[in-house]
Amino acid sequence: MSLLLVRHGEAEHHIQEITGGWTDTDLTKLGRRQVELLAERLSRELADVPLLLATSRLRRAIQTAEILSRNLAIDYEIHPALVDLNNGIAAGKTHAEARTLALQPVEPLLDWQPYPEAESWRQFYNRVAGYMQAYINGQSSTALLVTHAANIHGMVAWWLGVPVESRSHIAVGPASLTVLNLNRGQERTLERLNDCAHLYPAYLESRR
Repeated sequence: MSLLLVRHGEAEHHIQEITGGWTDTDLTKLGRRQVELLAERLSRELADVPLLLATSRLRRAIQTAEILSRNLAIDYEIHPALVDLNNGIAAGKTHAEARTLALQPVEPLLDWQPYPEAESWRQFYNRVAGYMQAYINGQSSTALLVTHAANIHGMVAWWLGVPVESRSHIAVGPASLTVLNLNRGQERTLERLNDCAHLYPAYLESRR
């Protein structure tokens, strides 16, 4: 079994002074180009591989899944648990506005809700872990999951057995590819992390 984790392409809130999380923004022109390059790569590498394609419900992820769906000639499903970390009432706000809404940090930080109505990291991690556990219990096929940086961080940590208390951080770029596998001994392996090799043409185009 393989899980291919894709972060959506660059979105409007990345280039504006707007928070992420449950803020629902579209892909930028660059973001669409990034995903097209990823789709071209996957159509070569995954030719004839049966795939489940699932996505977060946020527009930036759905638009990413739509591009992948067209190139790979498969339909996609929306999986609610793939949605980004809930940032509560900060969603849709500018960074300046969000700072005025922020709650003071409390210990343990794992249980701190940074904004009213937001998820704590422990709540978020448990949501991600529950999704992963349910998936591996019920599926054996290769899955292509379009989600967000925080989700991929949590998925990789859970997959490798990194305790939630470790406060580790994994950098995950837009339109990157991370691959989790079960090997022949049914051991969990991390095959690729934040693989962005397919994005080099977009980088060259941006430098012209």
